[in-house]
Parts: sequence; structure tokens; C-alpha cells
Amino acid sequence: MAKLFLFSPKLQPLLSLFFLIFIPSNVSSQSIETERTILLKLKQQLGNPLAIQSWNASSSPCSWTGINCTQGSVTAISLRNMDIRVKIPPTICDLKSLNVLDLAYNYIPGEFPKLLYNCSKLQYLDLSMNYFVDPIPDDIERLSTLLYLDVSANNFSGDIPPSVGRLPELRELHLDGNEFHNATYT
Repeated sequence: MAKLFLFSPKLQPLLSLFFLIFIPSNVSSQSIETERTILLKLKQQLGNPLAIQSWNASSSPCSWTGINCTQGSVTAISLRNMDIRVKIPPTICDLKSLNVLDLAYNYIPGEFPKLLYNCSKLQYLDLSMNYFVDPIPDDIERLSTLLYLDVSANNFSGDIPPSVGRLPELRELHLDGNEFHNATYT
């Protein structure tokens, strides 16, 4: 009858060390691969802006223009003043660790991008100086992790929804330069 030996007691500490060292790096590189794919798709959906032409399949997204990473995951995208002229694609929220999104000083059209409700860790959102129109949605409190929101200098109109006041973490809000009813700024 054959005996089954999984590992000798002397090898178990070495195997534990192996798993601690090598498994996280494999997981991390898979994450970077996935995020690179998402960002390259995003680049295409944004119309391949000239300022991010350096984004490519052979380099780490953590070294790309406008991208910041923390512990190997994309946590911030700053595409400020990049001549973006299309709506924000839903692909952006496929970046699961994204907590900063700065798309200020572009030409982004359309209504407030509700698709950002799917960015579950978003804390900083700057959509200022674009071409957003219509009211800010009544359910904006779904961006419940926001600390900072800047939608100034767009063409938002209507009333400022009470739901803005229900953003539980919000510390800074910029609404000026829009066409809100009965709004006064000090």
C-alpha cells in the first residue's frame, strides 16, 4: 500500500514563504493586464486623443500619462484638457479601484454621466469646463463615496437637486457657472 506524503514538515515553512512571495505578484500582474486592456479600450472609445497616444500594450499602465496607481492597481485617471469630445464610456467603471476621475477642460457632451454610479470607489470627480446639459440627476446620492465634486462651468440647468445634500461623504462641491434656477453663490 502506497503512502501519500503531501509535504514534509520541514518543507511547509518554505512552501508558505513561496505562496506569500509568488502568488500575490501573479495576481497583481493579472490585474495589470486586465486594467491595461480596459484602458486601451477606453482610449479607443475616447477617440484616441493625441495626448494619450503613448498608451500601448507593451508598457505598464502605471507609467502612462494621466494614470496613477496604488499597489499596482489603477486608482486615478486625469485626462484634463485632452480635447475629449465624446461621452464618457461605461468601460471606465470596469477599473474596480478607480477613486479619482478628472475630465475637466474637455468638450464632453451630454447629460450628467449616470454610468459613473457604477464606479463604486469614486471619491474625487471633476467634470468642470465641459458641455454637460440638463439637470443634475435626482439620484446623484448614488455616488455615495464622493468627497469632492466639481461640475462647474457646464450647462447644467434646472434646480439643484436636494439629493446633493444627501451625499454622505461630500466635503467639497463646485456648482458655479451653470444655469441653475434660483442659485446664488458666495
